[in-house]
Amino acid sequence: MEAVRTILDSVVPLMAALAVLCHLCWIGFRRGWERAAGLERMRRSVLPLKERRRAEAEALADLSCRLEEAKGRLSAAEQRTNHLQRQIDALDKEPPVFLHILGAPAANRRGFRAEVQYDTNAATAARAAGKPVNPAWRYGNRIVVHALDLSSARREAEHVFPHKAGYQVFFHAAVS
Repeated sequence: MEAVRTILDSVVPLMAALAVLCHLCWIGFRRGWERAAGLERMRRSVLPLKERRRAEAEALADLSCRLEEAKGRLSAAEQRTNHLQRQIDALDKEPPVFLHILGAPAANRRGFRAEVQYDTNAATAARAAGKPVNPAWRYGNRIVVHALDLSSARREAEHVFPHKAGYQVFFHAAVS
């Protein structure tokens, strides 16, 4: 019995140690397997996130390109607006131009353009005589005469703005 007791005394702690070792190995293997399975699950969940990130990066690059194009169009529109504003300001600073239309437009009549000026000598003489001079003659005056030909247009202009009264009429061309 002593031999059995010696064997049991030496084998039982060895078996207990072996059982504890096997249990710890089982726990380690199970945790490792769970981690490996979790890691695989995480990899599967990360792949769609990577693809989504890549798609969002492409969309962001596309939107950035569109933004740059829109900024370019905006700056071009602002430049055109500034140019038009400068032209408007320049026109506002110019004196007004008065348009006189003589005759009625018709199918057989053409329009002829001309400029009319009031002679400064005649204006000075009129002021000296006490006659008021219309302030419109200080500015540009244009005529459009609807007539059959240039000579009849000249006659019509001379009738309305006579040279003897101090008017000077300069014809340019027919209106297209």
